Amino acid sequence: MKKSLFHIYFLLLFLGIHAQDPISIHITDKDGFPDNEIYDLLQDKKGDIWIAANKGLFKFDGKNFTQLTHPKKQGRSFFNLTLDPYGRVWCNNLAGQFFYVEDNKLELFGNYQNIIKGAYTDFVFLNDQLVFRIYLGEGAQKVCAININTKKKRDLPLTVTGTSMGFVFNDILYYTSKGFKLKSYDFENEEAKLISDRTIHNITFSNFYKLKEGFCLIKSNAEHRNNSFYEYDNELLPVEIPRALNTHRIEGLFERDNNYYFSTSNGMYICTKKNNSLKIKDHYLEGIFVTKALIDVNNNLWISTLNNSIYIIPNEQLKKISNVNNISVLEKINDSSCYIGTRSGKLLEYYKTSNIFKTNLVSNNSFIRSISFNKKTGKTLYASDKSFFTFDAFNRKDNINIMNTSGIKNTDVINDSTYVVSSSSGVYIVKGKSQIARITFKRAYTSLFSISNNQLYVSDVDGLNLYSNDLKIKKEIEINQNPIYTFKMTESTNGIVWVSTYDKGVYGIKNGIVIKKLNEENGLASNFVNTINTDGNDLWIATEKGVQLYNSNTDSFKILTKQDGINSYAIKHIEVLGNDVLLSSNLGLFSFDKTKIFKERKLQKPYIKSVQIQEKDTLILANYKLPQESSNVRFNFNIKGFHSNQSIIYQYILKGVDKDWITLTRGSDYVKFNSLPEGDFELRYRIIDEVNGEVSEGDSINIKVTLPFYKTELFWLFSSVVSIMIVIFYFRKRTRRLKETQKIQLEKAEINRDLTFSQLENLRSQMNPHFIFNALNSIQDYIIINEKKLARDYLVRFAKLIRLYLDQSRKNEISLEDELSTLNLYLELEKERFEGDFDYEINVDKELIEKDIYVPSLLIQPYVENALKHGLLHKTDDKKLEISFVKNSDAQALQCTIVDNGIGRESAAKINEKRHKSHVSFATSANQKRVTLLNSAMNKNIQVKIVDLYDEERNGIGTVVTINLPL
Repeated sequence: MKKSLFHIYFLLLFLGIHAQDPISIHITDKDGFPDNEIYDLLQDKKGDIWIAANKGLFKFDGKNFTQLTHPKKQGRSFFNLTLDPYGRVWCNNLAGQFFYVEDNKLELFGNYQNIIKGAYTDFVFLNDQLVFRIYLGEGAQKVCAININTKKKRDLPLTVTGTSMGFVFNDILYYTSKGFKLKSYDFENEEAKLISDRTIHNITFSNFYKLKEGFCLIKSNAEHRNNSFYEYDNELLPVEIPRALNTHRIEGLFERDNNYYFSTSNGMYICTKKNNSLKIKDHYLEGIFVTKALIDVNNNLWISTLNNSIYIIPNEQLKKISNVNNISVLEKINDSSCYIGTRSGKLLEYYKTSNIFKTNLVSNNSFIRSISFNKKTGKTLYASDKSFFTFDAFNRKDNINIMNTSGIKNTDVINDSTYVVSSSSGVYIVKGKSQIARITFKRAYTSLFSISNNQLYVSDVDGLNLYSNDLKIKKEIEINQNPIYTFKMTESTNGIVWVSTYDKGVYGIKNGIVIKKLNEENGLASNFVNTINTDGNDLWIATEKGVQLYNSNTDSFKILTKQDGINSYAIKHIEVLGNDVLLSSNLGLFSFDKTKIFKERKLQKPYIKSVQIQEKDTLILANYKLPQESSNVRFNFNIKGFHSNQSIIYQYILKGVDKDWITLTRGSDYVKFNSLPEGDFELRYRIIDEVNGEVSEGDSINIKVTLPFYKTELFWLFSSVVSIMIVIFYFRKRTRRLKETQKIQLEKAEINRDLTFSQLENLRSQMNPHFIFNALNSIQDYIIINEKKLARDYLVRFAKLIRLYLDQSRKNEISLEDELSTLNLYLELEKERFEGDFDYEINVDKELIEKDIYVPSLLIQPYVENALKHGLLHKTDDKKLEISFVKNSDAQALQCTIVDNGIGRESAAKINEKRHKSHVSFATSANQKRVTLLNSAMNKNIQVKIVDLYDEERNGIGTVVTINLPL
């Protein structure tokens, strides 16, 4: 009967075995990487990851993927990533081109298509020689070495078989020759040696791989099957490999912690070696063609594939064991199994040894609220929205009568048949099949019975309370006189009850007294806690920043973050099964070995990734000298390794400006200075791991900011001196100008005075006693002869002339009209005085507007007077005087011409000399002086020209006076 029941039970079970791949991050185009077909991976000495892919060469610097290319590149795929002796990354393509990377630029070393002829060829570096094979046709080939410094080419006396050029170990090249025998070549001594004469038939491919000590050689047939594995340790030793490795193509191999990681056409195999034989330990990415794998500076496992891009495994110990993401309960049965309850009402049993999940049919497809396993009786208390019962190992159920099954939050075992139940309607005590007591009617969140102290802890809306074993004594547990609100409690072996709070971390309580506080101040990653569970005396804590293990003996923390593969911090449950820890989150159920999960990870040294000055990229230097007007500078920080930026923050201090370290906001990885003052500064920067407080500082940068010349002390000194000199020069010039102005004013005053005197002299010449006396005599004569009318008329005209002269003497200029009127009046009086003894004529150009043209006063009349007095007076008959005014268009002047037909200046001078020795014409000298004064004072250019007229016998026949007056 029991046998039949046993078979029926297993027929009703759903049996599932789940593969356990480690948690991996699949890199795709969403992460900025645009290729799926990867051929090679390499980590350089700086920690950058290089990727040779179908679409080109890529670099990962810890944060971003960047593609490098070259304008002369033929084709787009790259292969054979290799480091040269100087640490530079090299690669080649099928077009026979070899490239290397320097200063983050892809440089073309050379194109050897003519000798490689389109064949795939790998290469090695032997000292400073680039060594590869040349195909000569019809299967013939030879080995070529090119000096990477001089590009000098030479042939090596080697015959290489297989698909690999060989492997350089301790500056010696190891390669396979005919019959796939292992040989070595010493380049310095040009010496070849046979290492192993083991001949293997039916072999096509051979590849060398570096091991922790030495190297290994893998040989396979044309189908990449029947693989043979050999390790070199002073001799070539065969190693037995598993059948799975013998039937799949091997693409890569590396050794780590005595484990051998094989990249194959069927995923990655991890093997251990014992007694010269390899055994499979793990198998990742089954069914995926893996091309290469490596461990980066943060101990992440990078796996490249032929068709599925790149997978990164942060921690091989963290594995996903189920995709079930609606888990509501985890309850430990023993160290190898546990119950899993879901919100959909499914109850599973998990057996970690066989990695089997079994469905338990006692569930009724309603939300499972709580499960409590009684270790003493082997019975399990089951609480869902529709059911409340216990069941045994044979799924025999005993229903329990309780007031309300909805809203159950938590259950816990008190003894063999007694349980405490926390719900939204209060806290109940259940014994056997019925409810026996109700502790509180208030909404409860969780409860826990302390086995060590026989005490009951209850958390409700009022806080945390402690009840005695008989439930009669109640004690409120407070912290700083404030209630404690908790949703999860667990007890460690040493009797400490740990309670998690919503935002204040975790408290450790013993006998109702808080004896320990775990929060951000003493090592907790975050005060916001999702769940907790004990592990002996230790405590597992899930926070919003990671999963931590608290060691109560050492009072220290360890942490797992996204950098360790934790792909979600929304962890709801933790259960410990021996050395294995189970975590449930919104992404499924996960497991890890707690003795191996915490890997050593050194906080990487930060570095300057790029620098921009005035918004333009510039070279990264240790020292910068910047003019202040160009001191807008930005420094971008970075650290190597995948997910290295997950839990770190950057700090910087600019020595010379800042007194304390300045913390950048989370996610910010640069500092920008818009404008720096003049001086010498040192930029220091560092990263701080927020989880463990570890600090790593980068290489400092020195910055010297110089003032523009116009702000320097030298400039100000120079400017002050120049300013003083300018002031002195200005005042000297101003003083000199004032003196010159004063001089000019004095000269003008003197000229004006002389001009006035000249006018007076001209007036005196025109009103000289002879003229006045003669005019009065003429009037007297008219009176004597009783010519009263003529006397009156003459006197009127004479008075008018005198009045005109006096009036014009007060003016510098008069109109031509007034000048003509005065001349006519003067000549009429003179002609009448001389009894009509001469004729005169005044001609004026019709184009002249007499009233609009002005001439100097008292200037022309003296010349007319001289013509009469000295020219015509001494002539006996035919006396003529002609005065003309015309416009000189060329000189822009009024030209006055006075022509007389007298005896000339020379004859007149002789006569005057006889009469008056040393006689100088007063009118002539006064006029000459006045012309000079007018030209100086009024910036005029009055020109007076006197020309004597002669007959053929050089006898004087008259004079011509030409006066040019500027218009």
